[in-house]
Amino acid sequence: MLKKSFLLLNIIALTSTALAGKIPLESLSLKQLSYKAIEASLNNQIQAADENYFVGEWPTRIQSTLIPIMAGVGRPIGKNEEATGFTTAAVINILAQTYLENSDLKHEAPLSQIPASIQNGINSLTRYQQGSTFNFYPPRMNKGVEVRRPINMTLLPIWHGFTNVPNDSDTSSSVFSAKMYNAKINGDKYKISENSLTEFSKFRDVNRKAQFYNRFNNLKNSGGFLTWLHDENDPNMPRFYFASSSKGARIPFNRNDVDCVVNANILRMLALAGKPNQIGRTDACEMLNKAIANDEHKDCGIYYPNTLNLSYAIASSEKAGETCITEQSHKRIVDKILAMQLGDGSWTNEGNIWQDPTLTTAYAMASLLHYANPREDRVHTALVYGVHSLLKNARQKDTQIYWDADHYFTATAIARSLIMWESKAYTNAIVGEVLLKMSKEFPNYTTSQYLKLNFQGPNDY
Repeated sequence: MLKKSFLLLNIIALTSTALAGKIPLESLSLKQLSYKAIEASLNNQIQAADENYFVGEWPTRIQSTLIPIMAGVGRPIGKNEEATGFTTAAVINILAQTYLENSDLKHEAPLSQIPASIQNGINSLTRYQQGSTFNFYPPRMNKGVEVRRPINMTLLPIWHGFTNVPNDSDTSSSVFSAKMYNAKINGDKYKISENSLTEFSKFRDVNRKAQFYNRFNNLKNSGGFLTWLHDENDPNMPRFYFASSSKGARIPFNRNDVDCVVNANILRMLALAGKPNQIGRTDACEMLNKAIANDEHKDCGIYYPNTLNLSYAIASSEKAGETCITEQSHKRIVDKILAMQLGDGSWTNEGNIWQDPTLTTAYAMASLLHYANPREDRVHTALVYGVHSLLKNARQKDTQIYWDADHYFTATAIARSLIMWESKAYTNAIVGEVLLKMSKEFPNYTTSQYLKLNFQGPNDY
């Protein structure tokens, strides 16, 4: 009787799953699950223009917390949509690296869809160009003056001027990298101009007074690349924080800053452009090696409050051809990542109210797969249980399998945990990258085996 009841329950469960259209994770290989994540990223691309986005862009959402909401920044319920070329460029760069690293699979969907998706994304970036570099925001008019500020974020008018920012080196370097990857993949003729490169070398951390949070990390006159491509001493730059946006662009808080992840992204651009002698590169490399030696992962990314974003960004620059990060730095990165793994196999953000376990775990695993030998016992164990954690966080809707968006950058160091940007496409692109690499490294491991693992913590290895 018990046997019959158990069989009946199984039949009911399987029937319910089939009717719901859901696919048991165990029935898919890790490669197939990686494809599901990449599909989720590709499917998030805008197909029809609306009030926020152009065709080809990837959307971004802003999550505000109580303090900024009370100050008139962000929605009290739900999230704001944010049109920015930065997210589109960031997603292109991840998908492009995944495509180029898996040329043996380029004729299989969804990898076969990546070139067209990248081309559409590149076409959408034109409106972010201003002069020889790029702005985070698209243009809009204010009192007959073109300004660059959020186009659909909930903001009291007092903040309109504060958010009218100049071009920045992070958006610009990410867009230039995306354009160079597009040229590699789609055969477009593209070469970054010398005028554009000069802008990066022009704005460096030399002979200047450091922003207070950079001074806190002893980052003074580092020679690294500055975030904002604008003269902080420009007499025409509005100094009053709340001056009308029509008065012109201004650097937030009137002083430029240095961000380690931004510098890693610039190094990626320089590697792709074949510019090892660019002024500022050597200093940026030295700054990053020093940040790693001093264990500044969680603090040096001013606009990137995820502890493991630095290791991922450096890995991306090295995949593009950068070679200046030392083996000692690589070893330190690996040791830090292994020490951070939690008892359930995941990694979470360090020193931030947002733990973001999916994205942090993906950053950790992508970094280990790049810097370490995946068959070394302690690395192998960490990676295997990392897959277990990612699979546990998978979401399903009908036949779709995807991962929820985690936060991947913030507004300023001052509002570090208070206003966060997230992207479903960005999160899923990295998860897809990691799972695909794991499927190749360990082809004999099944999804069922990963899911059945029990893990007590990194001290077990």
